[in-house]
Amino acid sequence: LRYYFEELRYQKVTVPIHSYNTASIHLHERLGFKLEGTHRRMGFTHGDYFDVLWYGMTVDEFQSISKET
Repeated sequence: LRYYFEELRYQKVTVPIHSYNTASIHLHERLGFKLEGTHRRMGFTHGDYFDVLWYGMTVDEFQSISKET
C-alpha cells in the first residue's frame, strides 16, 4: 500500500471480496479498509449465490494509519 499511495500517487484503492471469503474480509479490515458497498447475489458457486463486498481505502486514511504505526 505504501508503494501504491506514496510512489504511484494513487488517491484510492478498492477491492472486491466474495462474501464467503472471511479470511480476506478480516485481512482487509485489519489493514484499515472500509466496507463501501455490497453487490447482492452477484455470483453462483457450489449451488448457492454469494454477494460481492467492495472495500476501499483513501490515501488520507492510509496516511492516518501509517502515522499510528
